[in-house]
Amino acid sequence: MVSTRSKGNPGVDPNVDNHAGEKRSLPPSSNGKSTKKAKKEQELAEKKEFEIAVQGEPTSETKKEEITGEVGTKDEINQAEKESKDESSKQDSAIDENTVESREDEVKREDKKEIEAGQINDDEPRHGTLESGHIYFLYRPKVETDEAESLDDISKFHILLIPQSGPHSKSHYHRIIEIGKKKLPDPHAKHQVIWGLVSDVGNDKSTLKESFGAYTYETKTRGTRHQGAARPAARGHYILHSPRDELADSPDHNRQRDYKSLLVYEITTPAHEDFGNVQKELSIEEKGAIVLQVKDPDAESRGNPRAAGIPKDKRAQYPKELLNIFRGRRFIPANPVSLLDYKGAELLIITSPHELHDSLGKNGEKIEKDLDHNAKIEKVDIDDSLKELGLNKQDFPEDALEGNWI
Repeated sequence: MVSTRSKGNPGVDPNVDNHAGEKRSLPPSSNGKSTKKAKKEQELAEKKEFEIAVQGEPTSETKKEEITGEVGTKDEINQAEKESKDESSKQDSAIDENTVESREDEVKREDKKEIEAGQINDDEPRHGTLESGHIYFLYRPKVETDEAESLDDISKFHILLIPQSGPHSKSHYHRIIEIGKKKLPDPHAKHQVIWGLVSDVGNDKSTLKESFGAYTYETKTRGTRHQGAARPAARGHYILHSPRDELADSPDHNRQRDYKSLLVYEITTPAHEDFGNVQKELSIEEKGAIVLQVKDPDAESRGNPRAAGIPKDKRAQYPKELLNIFRGRRFIPANPVSLLDYKGAELLIITSPHELHDSLGKNGEKIEKDLDHNAKIEKVDIDDSLKELGLNKQDFPEDALEGNWI
């Protein structure tokens, strides 16, 4: 028997499965999409919704899959990939910045906790502002010289530090640093090094008059000799600061940290209009900084500069924990500050040629503003400056504080 089915046979229903005898189910007619495709879209929508709920937006793969499924043009896919990469880069950058900020905040919080708990070890190097206080610059004329009219008439030049923070803040602690070449390094030089020496330390204010006052002595050949009193040339506020070592603090680097130590100062007396030849020839700036390094007392002086070159028995007698910081190096930064608390400590004093806020590190501008603020509130006149030292105008002429050689 010949089959009666044919392409155009009106008796055959195209929607009937002739084998099963049942009518087929049609897929949803919306947009003409197949069931399989609709299911895939549903899965994609659920996946997208989940990713948005978890991380705030779908992943780049989901975005790509979504565009490919709906449009599928090469340009749109490439555009989606580009946008995804840009967004990912922005997120990575934000994460990096947040990581840096969180690390800095964490360091600050830990430092604050240690300071409040008294757990900061004064014999360990650290970053940040290590100490603050009052600073004086004084010069002493040569023996039998009543008038000093230039550097040629000076026998010694000193820096006097009187800390107002840290373990010495409740006493009249002081350090006297003798400066070689009778002046500070040239602030305009790219690199100039001179030597220094911690000539005295103490807690007794009255000893300052002994250190800087006039005296007489006897010699076998010239008889009685007279040494005139030292003359204050400037007074101000100072900080000892160690810029944070951003490179070594990074988790991507593993190297020895740089604990560079800066002596930063701002002059309060004399006033700006009274700065004169005295301050200029001594290389004292209204606001300046020098780098301080300390010599290993067990290392022999050689080459140039030779530091103070004093006999070994006159050098600083550091305890073991401070000596261990040198680790075979002849010179290290004056950090911790306790390295300056020993008479006979030999120093290198080095120019800091950069702009002050740059020298102070990442937060240099804020640190400089704090310096300005503290200098302003600590400003005193000439009489109060001498009084702080236990000196008087009769014994210590103040002409140099007015910019004039005496």
